[in-house]
Amino acid sequence: MNYLRIFTTPNLIEPMLNSLVLAGSTAVIATALGVPMAWLVSRTDMPGRGLVRVLVLAAFITPSFIGALGWILLAAPNSGWLNVWLRQWLGGDSPLNIYSMWGAVFVCAVYTVPFTFTIVATALDEMAVELEDASAMLGGGILRTMRSVTLPLVMPAIVAGFILSFIQGMTLFGVPAFLLTPARVPVVTTKLAEFYQMFPPELNLAAAYCMPLLLMTGGLFFLRRRILGRRQYVMIGGKARGSRLVGLGRWRWPALLGALLVPAVTVFLPYASLTLVSLSKAWGQGPSWDNLTLHWYRWAVLDNPQTQSAIVNSLLYATMAATVCLLLGVVVAYMVERKLFRGAWALGATASVPIIIPGIVLSVGFFSAFTQPFYGLYGTGALLVLAFVATFLPIAYSHGGAIIKTISPDLERASRILGAGQVGTFGRITLPLMKPGLVSGWMLVFIPVMRELSVAVFLITPQTNVMTTLIYNYKDGGNYEAVCATSNVLLLGTILIVMLGRLLTGLARRRGAAPVTAGVTS
Repeated sequence: MNYLRIFTTPNLIEPMLNSLVLAGSTAVIATALGVPMAWLVSRTDMPGRGLVRVLVLAAFITPSFIGALGWILLAAPNSGWLNVWLRQWLGGDSPLNIYSMWGAVFVCAVYTVPFTFTIVATALDEMAVELEDASAMLGGGILRTMRSVTLPLVMPAIVAGFILSFIQGMTLFGVPAFLLTPARVPVVTTKLAEFYQMFPPELNLAAAYCMPLLLMTGGLFFLRRRILGRRQYVMIGGKARGSRLVGLGRWRWPALLGALLVPAVTVFLPYASLTLVSLSKAWGQGPSWDNLTLHWYRWAVLDNPQTQSAIVNSLLYATMAATVCLLLGVVVAYMVERKLFRGAWALGATASVPIIIPGIVLSVGFFSAFTQPFYGLYGTGALLVLAFVATFLPIAYSHGGAIIKTISPDLERASRILGAGQVGTFGRITLPLMKPGLVSGWMLVFIPVMRELSVAVFLITPQTNVMTTLIYNYKDGGNYEAVCATSNVLLLGTILIVMLGRLLTGLARRRGAAPVTAGVTS
């Protein structure tokens, strides 16, 4: 009955169609921006290539809903600063309206570019360059070589990036909630939230409404894996390090300006608007010396018990989830890669399954399953940690498998020949070699947990609030100065943790070799 209702009720069909428009447009724009950026960074002599990579990372660690908040401050129809300035210069009505489908498409697309960029840039970095060099030697120009050689070789990566961008557009919750709900444009994720706000909540209808989204994302994910599984073509000739870069000549600096376009709209402008508003007594008065204050930071960090509790909860839950994910992911990956017993692959498959489940769907499932009194989990931090572990275990498992594949089994065999057991070999040989990767793997889970909204939004209570849900609730209250100060605390904390993680990874990499050598020779 619920499925019949979904596909026969117009106001339930409309969000699905809107989600398809949002996802399709997001994927097209993210691919159109991310692919040229990846080529410029990986294949040309454009200046500032390292800077562009760092800024893309900054865009990646920025929660998209905070980016949406930054663009509300810039392009809201009446009060957005860009609209205010444009009205002063040009007169007339406000030309920009971020509260629209195309406003949501813009924000979703630019914050999805890092996914496409990373996939395509990795393919270009690993791609054999002999064919490109041969094309150049035979007189092929830059455009002809790119069209006839480079583009066909990286096309699977481009298609995979497009699919991932489409999935992101379908499953994002924060951006549509911030930009489309005020415009009365529903999508699937915001409609699910609406089901939970009813009294009583429409849990059965919400569960049924999740299924089309789950089937679509699952199918697209397996299609993406199948496409990326054909990437052996890029590895035949070895990596492209040291290969001839394409000379851009007088276009080097214009290319850099073009490559900085995405960081400008994902990092520079939103961060600037968030910072200026957080330092304002009243943001509607605009930036001025008389309007500056640190009150909202003091209020957010020192005076507000809710924010203090959310900071502690976020750090605690992210630390616990990252640690549990890493332990489980590495152990399962080791069993699978070393084939310690028959059927080990089934453990790997189980650890990978959650990656096809959108966060909002997983949140629905956990809410429906664990709100029963006899579980005793609803309203506790343990439920949030469990949901985060289920969501991000595939990342830890995939990362652990990638690390273990780089470690030769010969070292472990030598240790066992000398009398060490399986556990002792793992502790003395394998684990020290994995140290740098373990730090980065822990960070790969910790950072997404810190910025996750869709998984937490249905599971939190006032006692288990985290930073992302607190920002979401503050925004609904309309106190933008407090929202921006709290958002900047989250962003600054995340950036500092990323920097610390990179430092620890470097230290672990430098120190990792010594104990391993000692373990083998003894």
